[in-house]
Amino acid sequence: MVLLSVAVAILTVLVLIDLVLSAAVIRRLRDTERQLVEITTPPQTGMAPGEAMPDFTAEGGDFSRADLAGRAALVAFFSSGCRHCPAQAERLAERADDLAARGVTVVSVLGVGDDDELSPLLRKAGRLVTEPGFGPLAGAFQVDSTPTLLMFDEAGVLVANGHGVDEVLGGR
Repeated sequence: MVLLSVAVAILTVLVLIDLVLSAAVIRRLRDTERQLVEITTPPQTGMAPGEAMPDFTAEGGDFSRADLAGRAALVAFFSSGCRHCPAQAERLAERADDLAARGVTVVSVLGVGDDDELSPLLRKAGRLVTEPGFGPLAGAFQVDSTPTLLMFDEAGVLVANGHGVDEVLGGR
């Protein structure tokens, strides 16, 4: 009986040590992931806050600068081959109701390649405009990497830009 009690006590200590080590490994993995995201996030390029929204017309002429006149707008650029885009598209879809309540018009521009899994998510967020690769809209807004999000006020002035939804809109 004493031998069994000692074995249970030793096993309990080993399990507790394993839990402590597992927690340390998980904490280290989270730190490493955070550092990796910082390293792989593209640098700020393109339009700077304070610049006016450019004049543009989407291919086919069904969407232009005039459609956003007098409205706050979030113009978000995604591409089908981007590895960070699915998570940001999902986050944008989650915040769509909040943006609509604040009177922000959401326009997602998707550079379509062979694989287009982002369209359903982006349609939930608002208007979706597709163009091949980095097309005329990406050029007009000086976008050279995705995801890129540009927040304009009612006067059409860029007030925030970045590569993440929470970065541009503020986390919640």
